[in-house]
Amino acid sequence: MKTDEDISEKPAFWQLVFSQSKVNGAPYQGEYLESSVWSWPEDTFLQRRLRQMRFDQASDKSMTN
Repeated sequence: MKTDEDISEKPAFWQLVFSQSKVNGAPYQGEYLESSVWSWPEDTFLQRRLRQMRFDQASDKSMTN
């Protein structure tokens, strides 16, 4: 079981986030970070699964008509 001393020694993750935010006076260098080109992943498992489910639904509708 943790004591009060154990809990107060290490701040929680959300406390670290807020203490390091720009609005709380922490230095912020986001404007000086290098920009990078980023694109969405393609042909992932979930995208393939969604395509298959849509195809199956379209096939089911065409069979009932």
